[in-house]
Amino acid sequence: MKYIVAALALAASAVAAPSEKRTDTCTFGTYACSSSNAGIQICNVSNQWEYVGDCPNNTVCKDLEQNGYTLPFCTEPEPAVEKRNGRPGQSPGEKCQTPGKYDCFGPYAIQVCDTQNVLKYVGACPEKTHCEYLNGIPFCVDSV
Repeated sequence: MKYIVAALALAASAVAAPSEKRTDTCTFGTYACSSSNAGIQICNVSNQWEYVGDCPNNTVCKDLEQNGYTLPFCTEPEPAVEKRNGRPGQSPGEKCQTPGKYDCFGPYAIQVCDTQNVLKYVGACPEKTHCEYLNGIPFCVDSV
């Protein structure tokens, strides 16, 4: 009985994995997000991608820095940037000059320059507030 269950589980994973499988070459022991970013894969001893598993519901696979390495993690997707009136200026994903520097992202959100010199969305200001610099640091302050 346990062999039948194992065989069914293997068959199910073989059926599910091909749609996710990456087709690029790989180096043994390397982890990566699946082509659809719905799960994680590992490169086997034959330098072929093997599907490890799906990310949990409401998460996506994303490459993140960890102790000097870039590794795939299942994480919450970045929220959509709410567009309100006003010009946003530089947008998340663009290059920036000063890692750790926070800036207003338009009048209603905050972003930060990460260690890779790329702007990352931090969050939207709550309703009835806007982003304003106080002593050179962006804060969400009450709109008057």
